[in-house]
Amino acid sequence: MEIKTKQLKNELIIWYKKNKRSFSWRETKDPWKILLIETLAQQTQLERANEYYEKFLKRFPTPRSMSNSSLKVILKMWSGLGYNNRAKRLYEASKILEKKGFDEIYPNFDDLPGVGPYTKNAILSFAYGKKVLAVDTNIERVIQRYFGLDDTKGFFIENSKYLLSKVDSRDLNQAFMDFGSSICKNLKPLCTICPIEKNCKKYFSKNKKSYEKFKGSNREVRGKIIKLLIEKGSINSQKIIEEIDADSMIIQKALHGLKKDKLIKFKKNNIIEINPN
Repeated sequence: MEIKTKQLKNELIIWYKKNKRSFSWRETKDPWKILLIETLAQQTQLERANEYYEKFLKRFPTPRSMSNSSLKVILKMWSGLGYNNRAKRLYEASKILEKKGFDEIYPNFDDLPGVGPYTKNAILSFAYGKKVLAVDTNIERVIQRYFGLDDTKGFFIENSKYLLSKVDSRDLNQAFMDFGSSICKNLKPLCTICPIEKNCKKYFSKNKKSYEKFKGSNREVRGKIIKLLIEKGSINSQKIIEEIDADSMIIQKALHGLKKDKLIKFKKNNIIEINPN
């Protein structure tokens, strides 16, 4: 396993140096920029996330600049990305970082709102040069197929040291990211031009995830409510039901979820508005 793991790493790095995608944040060691792009890129194609990154960075070059803004402004800029909870958590994180700073929180970045194991390791690798793997769906998929595994947890525990030896973790993590996005894709992988195909088990895991259809989903309705509140300011719940083309029960469920997540607040007479904090 050790030899095959090192071979995979070496071949991926060679491929990456010839095929890496060019983004400005790939050259930075600023942890705020890394947190920003990683938050934007969650469940979003990297090229699309990069468009938002350039817009957000111009408006919020530091945690302080974002913390001094408002949730409504951030949600308006976020419009079109979906998963508005990410915007709120980023805003909350900026307030903490404005007071403490990254170096004071280091290395416990998962203490920040919205930062899980992947984003924590992405910051440690890309901003601080630590030898850690930022394990996302891309690296998991490549490892599953290449080694013929259903569960990769044990693999990473036993073999991360071989992947990370004698290599810049920044290059390795980004290599997996680009390779999983462009060659070893979730659907229709390009095995015929894959540089690691000859040693790959070509194993397709039986553990298929089920994805909620976006059209008519709770997620779509939540996004429509946020967009309506940004446009109108304050509006009562009945008007929201009239304005949005969806079942009233789905709208009520979405409103309840948005209130629970503190993205909106209810005032007197069922008036609803974006939570300012």
